[in-house]
Amino acid sequence: MNTDFWNFKTKDDAYILGLWCADGYYWGSSIGISNTNTLLIDKFREFFLRFFPEKRLKLYIYRPDKFKRRTKAYHLYVNSRPLLREFKGLENNLSNFIVRKLISPYMAGRFDGDGSVAKDFYSDCRIVYSNKEEAEQDRILIQSLGFRRIKIYNYHSAKTFCLYFSRLETKKFLSLIFPYSLKLQKSVFIPRRDLISKRP
Repeated sequence: MNTDFWNFKTKDDAYILGLWCADGYYWGSSIGISNTNTLLIDKFREFFLRFFPEKRLKLYIYRPDKFKRRTKAYHLYVNSRPLLREFKGLENNLSNFIVRKLISPYMAGRFDGDGSVAKDFYSDCRIVYSNKEEAEQDRILIQSLGFRRIKIYNYHSAKTFCLYFSRLETKKFLSLIFPYSLKLQKSVFIPRRDLISKRP
């Protein structure tokens, strides 16, 4: 199937790309997402259905066990080399596609996939990455929106990198991504109106 008609122009496209960059899966000609959150799985399913009939989609459910898995996990994917090529091309040339208006929804996807914040919605706001290059890339995007107190930490034992937001800028960041973040919209987080009005 030719998926060149995916022009990647909308905020929903940017969210999907961010979510895939965080929790995406690919192998051979397959592309999909793995997550424990059914809202995110359903969101990706909606995206897939823009291009493929339902019968093309494949879903595996991994149930909890006594040894390795504590929660139910879902693995949704489709076999499509053209779509995989589209995603990889966007991921490898992100700065050429993520214009200013798409940064917030893209970061919302990243946050929903690999981000977290403390219950007070004030402290320990972070996004986890598997490599430093991706973390640096997203830091540049966030800094273009006026954020200055962002740090990247390398956790050697876990082989991960964390993009941390200062407590002074956490509420601003959460308010920017709130209109697009499924996780935040399902939480008790109430964004401040004065911050929402400033979103790009």
